[in-house]
Amino acid sequence: MRAFIDPTYTDDGDLVGSQFIVEVQLDHYEPGCIEAVHARGPKPLPDLLRGVSFGERWLHLVDPSLSASEAICVFEPNLPNKPEESSMHYCGRYEYRGD
Repeated sequence: MRAFIDPTYTDDGDLVGSQFIVEVQLDHYEPGCIEAVHARGPKPLPDLLRGVSFGERWLHLVDPSLSASEAICVFEPNLPNKPEESSMHYCGRYEYRGD
């Protein structure tokens, strides 16, 4: 899964976008703000995502009828311009307000 998400770099240090970065047309790549989770088998999406960053502020917005065995969460400052073009199912954008 990390090979799908993480870019590589040229000898000169230039970023070469991963398949995920290219598919979603990701801008402002910050690796610490992309989380990947996986399980041995499908789970309701809110259960699979339990424990991701700030989940307590936005997981209640996720459709509980969706299930998956893997998911990618992209947080700001990363900006996926075309997330719906990913080969993975795009579940939406969830905004929350900090405390």
